Amino acid sequence: MERNKRRFKRFDAYMSVKFTGTESTSVRGIGLSRDLCCEGLKINSDKSLQAGTPLNLEITIPDDPKPIFSSGLVMWSKSSEGENQGYDQGVRLLNIDPVDKFRVLDYAYNHWLETKISDYADPENAEEW
Repeated sequence: MERNKRRFKRFDAYMSVKFTGTESTSVRGIGLSRDLCCEGLKINSDKSLQAGTPLNLEITIPDDPKPIFSSGLVMWSKSSEGENQGYDQGVRLLNIDPVDKFRVLDYAYNHWLETKISDYADPENAEEW
C-alpha cells in the first residue's frame, strides 16, 4: 500500500482561478481549482506551465463578489488524465492574506462537508471523519 506523503487534508472545491506570470506577460490564463489545502491548490487549465514559474492569482469563490488575490509558485505540471482534459498544475500559495486564506479554506471545507453529508441517506448514520 502506497503511503500518502501529504501533510494536510485536501478538499475538492471548484473555484475559478485567473493567473498571470510575474516575470512574463505571455504566461496568462484561467483555470479551475481542485484539490485545495492550506498550502496550495491544483489548477486545471488549457495551459502547461513550467515548474518554478511565479504567478499572480485571482481566485473567485462561487457566490462571493470579492475575489482573493495571492501570488503562487508552480511546483509541478502534467497532462491531466483523460483525453483533451488540459493540464494540471500544483501551485503553492504565497503572500495570501490570512483572512483570504480563511475564506478559501472555509468555502472548501463547507463544500466538502455538504458533499460528504449528502453521500448518506441519514446524516445520523454518517461515519466519523
